[in-house]
Amino acid sequence: MFNQNQAEGTAAFGRFLTPAEQRKLLGVLKQYAGPVARRDGALVRLLIGSGMRITETLRVSVGDAVAALQSGYLFIPKAHRKMEACDLSVLLTKSVRKALEDLLGLREGAELDEALIVSRKSRVLGWRAMTVRAFEQRVAYWAKLAGLPEGVSPHWFRHTHAKNIMRDSEAADPLRVAQLALGQLSRRSTEVYTRLDREELETALRNVDGKVNGQPRLRLADLRRLHEGRVAA
Repeated sequence: MFNQNQAEGTAAFGRFLTPAEQRKLLGVLKQYAGPVARRDGALVRLLIGSGMRITETLRVSVGDAVAALQSGYLFIPKAHRKMEACDLSVLLTKSVRKALEDLLGLREGAELDEALIVSRKSRVLGWRAMTVRAFEQRVAYWAKLAGLPEGVSPHWFRHTHAKNIMRDSEAADPLRVAQLALGQLSRRSTEVYTRLDREELETALRNVDGKVNGQPRLRLADLRRLHEGRVAA
């Protein structure tokens, strides 16, 4: 039976950042030293490095992050997870640890039960936890600034994490590694990341032809939009 997790996997096809696009996005974020840019940059690095969903990430508290730095694992209870009836432990790799440390550095003096990732401070309510919608808007802003494909969202970072594993892992079964890293119960949900994607197809074709045009990556949706605009003109 086709379930919601498999639907998520099917939607992942093409919705990820290539290594070059990851460098462009993180490079743009590094150019800004303000607290908002530092928060956004650390959160992007955390999502790419961990593969966590934005919904479960925004529920991480200051205390959760402190405990993670002590134990080496970030624990996400199943009650905080979408579509998965299991707890998740995220290994603190070098990039994930640094991202958590940077986020904690922005919350100096906060209580342990307060949200790790906050959006704004209210005179009455104090710091308020960031919403998914607010971060979606931040990602769209930075993606446009970096010249990335239209439509980049926080969920792309989860797919990017899985694609990075499939591309770079030296494990005998990288698909299993990706499945466990994403906390997916079904292997079928993870198999979408084994598909030949547009990045790999274009690389193979350019290697055969011996030419690299240096143009930005275009998705089918981008090509259709250009086509419709040209036809309508």
